[in-house]
Amino acid sequence: MAKKKRSNRSAQTMMIIIALVILLLTYNVAYLGVTGKHMVNKEDIKEYSKNLGGSQKTDILYAKRGTIYSSDNEIIASDVKKYKLIAYVSKSRVGIKNAPAYVQDKEKCAQKLSKIIGMDKSKILKRLNTKGAYQVEFGTYGSNLSSTVKEKIDNLGMTGLEFEEMTSRHYRFGDFASYEIGYAKVNQDNNLNTIVGQMGIEKVFNEELTGTNGSRVYLADNNGNTLPNGIISETASNAGHDVYLTINSELQTELDMQLKNLAKKLKATNATCGIMEAKTGKLLAASNCPSFNPNKRDFENYNDTFFNDAIEPGSVFKPFVYANAINDGVVDLNAKYKSGKFKYNSKVSIKDHNQGNGWGVISYQEGFYHSSNTAICQILNKFTNKESLVQDYKDLGFFQSSKIDRMSSASGIGGYLRENSTQLEYLTTGFGQGSTVTAIQLLRAYSSFANDGKTVEPYLVDKIVNSETKKTVYKGKSNYSKQIYSSQTVSKMKELMNGVINKKGSTGYLYHMDDLALIGKTGTGQIAVDGEYSKTLYTHSFSGLAPYDDPEIVIVMWYQTKTENSQVRADFIKTMTKAAISQLNEQPTKKVKITSYTIDSYINHSTQFVKDTLTNHSLTPIIIGDGDTVIDQYPQSQTVLTGNSRVFISTNGSKIIMPSMVGWSRKESEAFASMANIQLEFKGVGTVYKQSVSKGKTLKQNQKVIVEAK
Repeated sequence: MAKKKRSNRSAQTMMIIIALVILLLTYNVAYLGVTGKHMVNKEDIKEYSKNLGGSQKTDILYAKRGTIYSSDNEIIASDVKKYKLIAYVSKSRVGIKNAPAYVQDKEKCAQKLSKIIGMDKSKILKRLNTKGAYQVEFGTYGSNLSSTVKEKIDNLGMTGLEFEEMTSRHYRFGDFASYEIGYAKVNQDNNLNTIVGQMGIEKVFNEELTGTNGSRVYLADNNGNTLPNGIISETASNAGHDVYLTINSELQTELDMQLKNLAKKLKATNATCGIMEAKTGKLLAASNCPSFNPNKRDFENYNDTFFNDAIEPGSVFKPFVYANAINDGVVDLNAKYKSGKFKYNSKVSIKDHNQGNGWGVISYQEGFYHSSNTAICQILNKFTNKESLVQDYKDLGFFQSSKIDRMSSASGIGGYLRENSTQLEYLTTGFGQGSTVTAIQLLRAYSSFANDGKTVEPYLVDKIVNSETKKTVYKGKSNYSKQIYSSQTVSKMKELMNGVINKKGSTGYLYHMDDLALIGKTGTGQIAVDGEYSKTLYTHSFSGLAPYDDPEIVIVMWYQTKTENSQVRADFIKTMTKAAISQLNEQPTKKVKITSYTIDSYINHSTQFVKDTLTNHSLTPIIIGDGDTVIDQYPQSQTVLTGNSRVFISTNGSKIIMPSMVGWSRKESEAFASMANIQLEFKGVGTVYKQSVSKGKTLKQNQKVIVEAK
């Protein structure tokens, strides 16, 4: 017991000493600011500067830009600090009491630096010996250095080696919902290097993400060079707000990969897909192809296809004609009509998609299952109140622009609204031709079948948080339209769309899944090229919901190609639907006692300490590198983890051993690849069961590793 009391007294004594040191340092800064002298040695810094013919110099302390997070707290966009190495070589650069503040042993300096920055020793030495130079730099070898490299140079303990800190914007996942997130870059304005949003969320929430700069006042010599230990005063900067998105990182990563694979297989010129939480409007994932990596800004197209490309969607538009007629009580779905061709006038006949052969005399319900164009024409011509239907189009959000979290979305064009339009444009709009809509408009409109006849507005920003106080300053919310369809109409439309997917012989039976009830509608639209419809290039689309009984998600996709394969499209939709439902319902099947632990920031701690800490809390540390100090981690601090979760710890060591990835998720695999600086090729969906590099092998920089999942 006595030993424990002595231990407590020692800890208290140490805390008092630390507090006193901090108090003295603070007082010394204030004393220096008022008197210009150090409190302890009474050295007159201002007088020292004056004797050198110097003056004051002010540096801007740039504020940290807010971080953008996914809904599962993954960092999507953040500031990264890079460093430029500067070597002061003039013997005139001295500190207090003429202490050398320049490179003294150039031979030794060149030798040590060469091993760290990879520049030839003789070239370094030549620069250090530049005649008449006050300071020298080392080109690309000394620029964009990481904090790890900076630390290695600092540890050399050599005078005259200093750094210029630079901040840039980094996008951890690269091409990841890139058009929605956008990018920010450093702008030079009035000698200020400020990071400014240029596109997407980075642009429209630039004011919230941008912090307030501070300043630091130095003493400088008559050449304007900062004097060693010459800080007079400092005003702290205030970081910008953090933005949390509704996007799920696992689902987004999967969607980006699957859409690229689809576009590659079908040689699609462009493609897009969006997945939304049906009841709330939260966008869970949105992807475009082609896309771009915001770290490289390798654009092929500056337009956000998902928000702004308006296309003639084809038959995915038909449910809204049926829903209006059912809601108004003007059509009997069991009534019969003759399919095949609908004669508009003596010159124009509208045909069904099977070259106008049709399916004989069938009911309007069967016409929906077969995706009959002539069924639409009959309903519009004989039963529908045009004014009522046009109002529905407006209430659903078609043919009008909108704002999604301040980002503009294109309006599309209602062909029947054009000047000198005829009844023909009104008819063709009913089956998705002659009028154009965007993917996000379809997403919004289909949500009416999940919300008892009301649409829910899609949104992307879940919340904005003050990064310093952690107070939420903005919270996204669900916004619903007025009642467009009755509950009975919604129930009937869900039944019809269920038949399209799950009734044999229907146009969408390829999308049928035994373990998940997807409902929806397929579509094929012609594309106008130079004023005429192309005979080879088509838009292929799908819009749907899952599961049938109580939809949790809405999914919309389209792509344009000359090489169609319905099975590829169906496999894509089934894969992404399952992935989305899985993410929303990621819960243990049995009620078991689960321990949780909130991880800290382990950066700069010893590797062994972090390993022991994680192990003691039933977490599994994955150590990357053979170093003794932690330089990065995944997940980030303040993440709540359950027992046996993996935590990836990157160290300052260069030797990286390949672990077993069996059982890892895609996100875990990509986190390891990023931290280990290897190229990962992920095949399949699910958890890893096979890897191309065996456990225990030493990895090389940029080595390619293939993992397979199921």
